[in-house]
Amino acid sequence: MHGGILGFGPRSRKAGFFRFFPGDCASALTDFARRGYNKAVNEKENVQAAPDLSATKLRGAVKSGGVAEILQSFHDLSPVRRAELFVQLKGEEQTAILSQAPPPLVAAILADSDSASLEELLVQIDPRSISAALRLIPPDALADIVLRLPAEKADGILEAVDGALRADVRKLMTFDPRTAGGIMTTRYLSVTDVVTVERALEIIRGAGRADTPSYIYIVDAGGRLAGVAPLRSLLMARPQDSVHSIMVRNVTKLRSNAPLEDIVGMFQQYHYVALPVVDEKDRLIGIVSLNAMKEAQQQGQEQVLRGIVGIDPRERLKETLVATRGRIPWITVTILGGLGCAFIAGFFEHTLQEMVVLGVFMPIVLALGESIGAQTTSVVLSTFAEGGSKSELATFMVKEIMVGLLAAVYSGIVVAASSLLWHGNPRIGLLIGGAVFISTSWAAFLAVVIPGLMKRFKANPAIASGPLVLALADFSTLLVYFGGATFFLKWLK
Repeated sequence: MHGGILGFGPRSRKAGFFRFFPGDCASALTDFARRGYNKAVNEKENVQAAPDLSATKLRGAVKSGGVAEILQSFHDLSPVRRAELFVQLKGEEQTAILSQAPPPLVAAILADSDSASLEELLVQIDPRSISAALRLIPPDALADIVLRLPAEKADGILEAVDGALRADVRKLMTFDPRTAGGIMTTRYLSVTDVVTVERALEIIRGAGRADTPSYIYIVDAGGRLAGVAPLRSLLMARPQDSVHSIMVRNVTKLRSNAPLEDIVGMFQQYHYVALPVVDEKDRLIGIVSLNAMKEAQQQGQEQVLRGIVGIDPRERLKETLVATRGRIPWITVTILGGLGCAFIAGFFEHTLQEMVVLGVFMPIVLALGESIGAQTTSVVLSTFAEGGSKSELATFMVKEIMVGLLAAVYSGIVVAASSLLWHGNPRIGLLIGGAVFISTSWAAFLAVVIPGLMKRFKANPAIASGPLVLALADFSTLLVYFGGATFFLKWLK
């Protein structure tokens, strides 16, 4: 859940009663908390060289008690660089910086840093000491952080913020993160349809001066989305007119359960900067911004990469030990798979001595299984990241299994023919070709079924799909290859 346009929504659906939040791209303070810097700082960075600051200098400032002197330079860094330096610090050093930084900077650090790297810090720190900063973090970003923490600590952080923000975060945590409800922000600008144009403009002006929202959402007394009023229409209308009389009634909107694939399609079709999100009763519950959609897309691509090679593309933002712990599961699976393959090869040592040619073709048999397994896994994870209905995903998975079978037939024929030309024994060629067919088709099957099962049981398919598929493919390939050769050994000679 990553944020987008910030604003405020009605606490009560009664006419003329509103809850204030910093505006829809209009509050410099809250936007600073989400993006790490406001427009003025961004412009300053475009014309000035980046501050000369390193993790070593930060540690030195903490040790010498000079944190206050380097805070401005730390603030002037880009969000990525600031997060990169912060997560390299030890827990006590991070705490020292947070304790002296102003709340907006603390909020920016927490919002921009990798949430996995913040877990240990937030478990140790007293939420009440950073409560002012927590209140400045948008609900979607705060939900990302809270989801990483143990239940007791998560409750402590939520208790440190006001009731409205706490309710927004809890609501966001209930949605699937790959749907409109999961990537929306609950901070938006809206008024009821009986409000006058003059009152609507007052609300917009009160939302902040840094930027002005391009439109305001209109809801009826029951909170249902009734329309949208462009800022231009508000400015041109008479002050005493109701917003209902000037609003655009045909509003393009998203259902809260809309998958990411549908969200991307809507943005590509309509070219809006944000789309409203409604529940099953058509009540306005949030908005998805163009930036939030792009971030969700990028996360999906990163998950695919992580699922195939076991590397998080955001590793440079993680502390050394955190990054190392993240790689250990993949390395462990690979080691276990290799040991299993070595055990099988040793078990069939007699067969290998009898037919040395089996050892010659063993690398290509293993490579084909791994190649098809990796290709299929990447396609499956990419499709899962894009989303889709259950029927669409089921059809896709059947198609991928068929693709794997056809690739296995082709591979088996080519390798069998190559083996025949190599040693002239058609029986051995048939055995090797058959082993290739069985192993590659099985690898394709595993590459579809394992991510599918993980998704079915609400586990992240990208966590271990790639290494697990490859390890099982290697293990089963050697078992079929040497097992078949041993069974037909007399026939092959």
